[in-house]
Amino acid sequence: MKTIHENPHLFHVSTPINIDRFASALAIHPNRAFVASVVRTLKIGLWPWADTNPSSDFPETWDNAWAKIPSTEESQFIAAQCIEEVDKGQHSPAFGPHLLPGMYSTPNIAVPKPHSDDLRLVANQSAGEYCQNNMVDKSQTKGARLDSLLIFIPLLLMFSSLHPGKRLLLWKADVMGAFRTIPVHPLWQLKQVVTSMVGESKTDKTAWLRYVDWRACFGSRASPRAWASVMGLVVWIAICLLNMVFLCCYVDDCYSVGLVDDMTWYDPYEQFYLTDQVRLLRLWDWLGIPHKAKKQVWGEVLVIIGFLVDPNAMTATLPDDSKSDLIRHVHQFAHVARRRQTLHDFEQLTGWINWSLNVYPLLKPALSNIYAKMSGKERSHAPIYLNKAIVQDLAWFEEHVEASSGMFFFANLDWNPFTEANMVIFCDASLTGMGFWVPEMDLGFTCAVAGDLMRDKIFFWEALCVLGALVWYEQSNLAFFATPECPARLTIFTDNTNTVNIFDTLRALPDYNPILKAAVDIRIRSNIDLRVVHISGELNTVADALSRDYLDVAQSLVPNLYIDTFKPPRLTLGATQK
Repeated sequence: MKTIHENPHLFHVSTPINIDRFASALAIHPNRAFVASVVRTLKIGLWPWADTNPSSDFPETWDNAWAKIPSTEESQFIAAQCIEEVDKGQHSPAFGPHLLPGMYSTPNIAVPKPHSDDLRLVANQSAGEYCQNNMVDKSQTKGARLDSLLIFIPLLLMFSSLHPGKRLLLWKADVMGAFRTIPVHPLWQLKQVVTSMVGESKTDKTAWLRYVDWRACFGSRASPRAWASVMGLVVWIAICLLNMVFLCCYVDDCYSVGLVDDMTWYDPYEQFYLTDQVRLLRLWDWLGIPHKAKKQVWGEVLVIIGFLVDPNAMTATLPDDSKSDLIRHVHQFAHVARRRQTLHDFEQLTGWINWSLNVYPLLKPALSNIYAKMSGKERSHAPIYLNKAIVQDLAWFEEHVEASSGMFFFANLDWNPFTEANMVIFCDASLTGMGFWVPEMDLGFTCAVAGDLMRDKIFFWEALCVLGALVWYEQSNLAFFATPECPARLTIFTDNTNTVNIFDTLRALPDYNPILKAAVDIRIRSNIDLRVVHISGELNTVADALSRDYLDVAQSLVPNLYIDTFKPPRLTLGATQK
């Protein structure tokens, strides 16, 4: 506090956002406590869920600013960027060369912006034992949910159905310097001092220039969650007050769909944009949210969160270079020397794979054993052993990505499993057996449950029965007509909600994951769109009778029923017993 009081010119709280307008637009938002918290943050500055003294050995002042700059160009960029930040009112005037009491400084790095030759200034707040990110409560900064393509695609399909035969356009609006619109509290400004003019020597600091960073920055663990809170409320205003119901947002990019003949002139940039795009830009102008012309784009095919999306062909494509980078990274991760990676490396990998699931949604089971291994671990740089299950899952993921076209067809995802399936199967299981019924063909199948470690796990047998039915459907060549563009539609009913859940989410604990992987292999190989749907036990009587080997009961319910046996995939049982 003494440093702040004695150097008031080094500390300042401000934001370009018009706080009064922002608050007034949120007057009817149902979560009043959340709105009040965000408005207060904009007024007094963000406190990033931090404890500045998490252990007794944290020093009062810590200078960890030195890091070898890779190139003269990057050193010059950092120095120039600091001066620019002062001009923008986001950094304090320069001081130095030494830190004042209570201050922390960590290395700055120049990072290329995605799909650009431009650089971005990033504060490495994870560098060193006493780094700022070690003060931030990690559990409080998790959970910001972004609108992926898996959120946008159903909206796109709905918009298309409302405008049949119309040519569609996509649009994207980008906020300029999103994190930098959020002020941080002066007590936290003390902890994020930026240093430039760092030379080759760690000890000679005569040329070092220091700047107090007044805003949320790249490199802080808290910045994404803080920005998501602000932008989430802005999006709420757009959706609920301006009725922009097809709007999605991914960090600082808002995107949506419109009609080719629905354009409006936007005076500040002197050009036409889609009408809803203009309405959003005008909202941002009214709220004081900055943006620039070159980042406001529209077209028939547009890059949305790194994927080429075509709303008329109804496809999303992973570019070839991104696909190659993904495969290479996964392979290198799985084949690292000594088979150990840090928790930070695990988190980077899962982030990258989760991003790719926008076009590879069936490959979610690749993460089951990885998440199980990460569970309960908090030390970012502690090594974690890659067990056999993780290596196998990553090899499975890599193989499927390598073989894929990188194109996701979503035009046929919107179908009714109750009325539009090519075939319907009913499944059930008991602790003594499994059974499934194919009404269209008057066929029933049974399988006794053998002695097994999973014998008393009814959930396992219910899931395995669904897989058995899927295997039968593929082997019977009933999906012979299917293509990636027009897959076969298979509905399987079960009265076990856990089974419905794992096949719907494609996420399961490691014991059940081999079932999902085997099902995905079949779905990809034979172009089958599978929906597993819940049915009450009272309506699942035929499959129930088959699972209990009550064959006479099953035949009394379906007089022409032909009953045979089936065997579940041996690979799945073997993997489960390991």
